[in-house]
Amino acid sequence: MLQTLTSDATFGPGPTFNTDVGFDIALSPDKKAFTALFGGLEAIIDGNSAPPIVTRVFSFSIPLKDTKPGQEIPFFVSGFATAQKGANAHLIFTVNDQSMVAYLPGESQEGFVHQLNYKATDATEAKVTVFLLANRDSKSDAAVHLNVTAIDTDITKH
Repeated sequence: MLQTLTSDATFGPGPTFNTDVGFDIALSPDKKAFTALFGGLEAIIDGNSAPPIVTRVFSFSIPLKDTKPGQEIPFFVSGFATAQKGANAHLIFTVNDQSMVAYLPGESQEGFVHQLNYKATDATEAKVTVFLLANRDSKSDAAVHLNVTAIDTDITKH
């Protein structure tokens, strides 16, 4: 028999910290879901005058209340990446003490949605960090573009 865990867990009332401007967060009325939208969260290498390694990091935290240890909360990070041959893109996405890594090799272009199933601990905040890395050989003129457009979660969907 499949057992469904009900939870009184919620987010909010809003972010308590963020490292940058250019993001908006919308919290659902029941505070069980949010969507963070980004404008300009990207790592780009264009042309041979650009540096061969570019990084970008963004973090925010939002209160997390009444979670049960081990409760699973799915977080989704979405965006777009394109890399020419000889260039690469990497995405690291972290919620508190748990992370996922995505690698986009050269000669590819794709929109992406990656999921991290966060298993709740006794943390009182969801501390969310996105790390973007674009790189290429220093003698190459290969281009790479990596951006994150949104982070979504819904406590009720596990």
